[in-house]
Amino acid sequence: MAQRIKRRSEAWWGNSGKESNRPNLISMVKNGTLDSRLAATLWLLFDRGSSVIFASENKLAGKTSMLSALIDFIPPSYEKSYIYGPKFEEPEANDDSTKPYLLIPGISDTEEANLWATDVTKMLRWTSKGVPFATTMYAGSPEDVIRVFSSKPLKIPNTTLGSIGVIVIVDVTGTGGRSVARRRVRQLALVVPEKSKSPKLITLVGLDPDLDQYIYMDNQLAISSFSKYLNLGVDDLESEINRLRRRLEAWITIGTSTTSGVRKAVTQYYINVQNEFDKNQINQI
Repeated sequence: MAQRIKRRSEAWWGNSGKESNRPNLISMVKNGTLDSRLAATLWLLFDRGSSVIFASENKLAGKTSMLSALIDFIPPSYEKSYIYGPKFEEPEANDDSTKPYLLIPGISDTEEANLWATDVTKMLRWTSKGVPFATTMYAGSPEDVIRVFSSKPLKIPNTTLGSIGVIVIVDVTGTGGRSVARRRVRQLALVVPEKSKSPKLITLVGLDPDLDQYIYMDNQLAISSFSKYLNLGVDDLESEINRLRRRLEAWITIGTSTTSGVRKAVTQYYINVQNEFDKNQINQI
């Protein structure tokens, strides 16, 4: 599906200004930023049309790089709509069956391409109707993200905050006794709406810096809440993650590494998925 881009900005591409220089998910697995299970989990979020915020306290922590790497994993049932600030403009209506997936450089008052104040409110109200978005912001924890949205000048109501979806905290950290710090996901949390109060935050993935490994929450609350959010059965959640994980590992095995190579592989994957769906539909007639 063709991308609609309102305005180019170097900030979106991590200051490279060139789409070909974008990082990719495979390289992040190979360099240890992610493991294959976390990469598959992130892919599943975009595949299922989740809204995702990548946040960090610091610049150059990797939030824009991680979001950029996942652009190509948005399924063709969505149209990628790049929304640049400072004013929020609703994407134009589409004639076909695709829905817009809003891609916003950031939520802050620091750069012209970002959204802030009343334009953040407009965007969240619009996307709360079922339109997913992905963006970045400065915050050191999921609680800080909610606090920024709840406080002045944003003052987003709790009913709207519940549509945020998932918050991914990224950071540059030293792990496993390494003297050289590297980019890692410190926490992945699900935002669960609560009636008449601030949404609940449920941690799904954490990082053990001493063991240098990701910790996946397997308690009933985390699994049931995550599967419900993705509209999957509890038993289907793990199988879906493993299915995408095997696909990523297969691409690594055959040497897929460049951003263009990953893009082509994902495009072919979704073509195969659609062909298999069409085949099953014909067999049911």
